[in-house]
Amino acid sequence: MAACLVFSVSAVAQEPAPYQPSRTTDGRPDFQGVWGTRWTTQLERPPNLKSLIITAEEGASLHRAVINRLDSNDPLGTTYSWDFTGPLVIRGEARSSLIIDPSDGLLPYTEEGRARRSRFVAPFSGDGGPEQRALNERCLMAGSGYAPFLSIPAGNLRQIVQTRDTILFYTETFNQLRIVPLDGRLGPAIPRGGSSAGRWERDTLVVETTSFLEGDRIRFAPGSVFAISPATRITERLTLIGPDEILYRFTISDPLLYTQAWTGESVLRRSGDRMFEFACHEGNYGLANILSGARATERRVTNRTSGRAP
Repeated sequence: MAACLVFSVSAVAQEPAPYQPSRTTDGRPDFQGVWGTRWTTQLERPPNLKSLIITAEEGASLHRAVINRLDSNDPLGTTYSWDFTGPLVIRGEARSSLIIDPSDGLLPYTEEGRARRSRFVAPFSGDGGPEQRALNERCLMAGSGYAPFLSIPAGNLRQIVQTRDTILFYTETFNQLRIVPLDGRLGPAIPRGGSSAGRWERDTLVVETTSFLEGDRIRFAPGSVFAISPATRITERLTLIGPDEILYRFTISDPLLYTQAWTGESVLRRSGDRMFEFACHEGNYGLANILSGARATERRVTNRTSGRAP
């Protein structure tokens, strides 16, 4: 009887091939274009969610909660068009927080870090004068152009311009420009934003930001607040994972403020929107009205305690 040879072939699951990005003339991945960060997902995980990856329904609920909170602060109603598209979704998975490490999605504060964070609410609680209000209300400084890139209620657009030895991030809100040399030098410092130096690790752009000043104590976006100090180091990693999507990962280390380095992750998505000049003081009635309301409240309290009619 002729021998029968049986060959067994085992199927091995193949990892999808990494995305091959378009490249500049010097062979680097081409990040140039206008990109948006329009998610409502915040830095830390809400207490009602226990895992990083959540269902589409949980993501929609998270999105509605943020919009409802913003609308509740709008005396004109709920018709304002916030610059958000929905919760953060990465590779089809909705996320409950930007923080991926620690695994609980919470900032690992030291006692000093927690104290510094808790003091941050003070500027918003007093209406004595303009100096007690937040910098964004005073048209001095705000936006989402600092490291790391977060998401704010409006103006979540930034343009990336790239050369052989420099990369530039220009954020529409407050006209924030970060110049990042790729040859080992630190770029020019930006107010409250430190100085950045970049390098390539294969197809990933790595940007290290240091040199924060003593007055740089908080990085802020609505719902995403964390403390910084002159010892803070922010490491950003940008990798093209598709023609219209950049995976954006950042790690914060500061032994004064945190018990360990912590890492967040989000995406930048290519946008067809145009960039426009940003102007704050023109038509900025908010600050005057806030202070006028505070004076009216003070008069009402004074009249009540003195027995006079309001």
